[in-house]
Amino acid sequence: MHPFRIAVTALLILVALVACTGKRDGAVEGVVTPISGVRVVALQQGRTIASVDIDQRDGRFRIALPAGSYDISITAPSSPYPLKLSGVAVATGATTTLAPVSLAPASGTAAISGRVLAAGTGTRVKLLADGAERASVSTDSRGLYEFTGLPAGRYTVEVASPGYANDSFALDVADKQRTVRNVRMLYVTAITGIDWNSGRLRARGIGVPPKQAPSPTVKREMTRRAAIIDAERNLFKAIEQINTAPDEKLTATLEGGSFVQNLQGYLKGYRVAAERDLDGGRIEIEIELPLTGPGGLSSRLQP
Repeated sequence: MHPFRIAVTALLILVALVACTGKRDGAVEGVVTPISGVRVVALQQGRTIASVDIDQRDGRFRIALPAGSYDISITAPSSPYPLKLSGVAVATGATTTLAPVSLAPASGTAAISGRVLAAGTGTRVKLLADGAERASVSTDSRGLYEFTGLPAGRYTVEVASPGYANDSFALDVADKQRTVRNVRMLYVTAITGIDWNSGRLRARGIGVPPKQAPSPTVKREMTRRAAIIDAERNLFKAIEQINTAPDEKLTATLEGGSFVQNLQGYLKGYRVAAERDLDGGRIEIEIELPLTGPGGLSSRLQP
């Protein structure tokens, strides 16, 4: 084949490949305020795939990306922490439009710190504001973490450590104040009634009708109450099996009186998840409680 024809053919193939690649791409777009010096970065597994500076006129940006899932990091010189949006999906030939983003104002004077009790290493603590990740740190050898230079406001702290149930809590911080929050993590083991993924604890109880009662209504209520008491007893049995380390029970880390007092308050917050009538007038009731997160057992038993 003539060299000129070979070159033309190769060029056409290259153009076709580029065109096909373009068709496979999707995009992420959005609007950010404030607009001064803002940069948007798309990452996969911590590696930068593409980045762009927003339009200084209107704060808009658009990044062309192959189909896949990305972490979008948005930074600005005026914001002490970047905003990170995890798991942003990009589809072939489609544009994913993000909700308008407002970065945190200039560095503040508040701080959040504490200690995470979890065996081993690798504990990661994330700081979220307005539902988006602003910063993350790893605890030191003593389990300590710290976020400083925060504007006053409401934050959520998420904690994750290998082998432990993920946990989180929300708190308000004020200017010129340090808020200290320690975290006692719960070690994941197979326990009947515990769903570690959802952070829920559920137990069943069966109530037997009393032999004597002034009326059918009272009789049913007494039977129902007996079922709830039985379910609470089973909840307590499940809690006694929870570990705070591979070979350490939760009950062994706390003083008996304090532990029982906290549990009594915790158990009062149950929700009836299911109720069934059984033969002989018996009643079966399932009650449920949060195990981790706000209002969970872990939040009541902090060190």
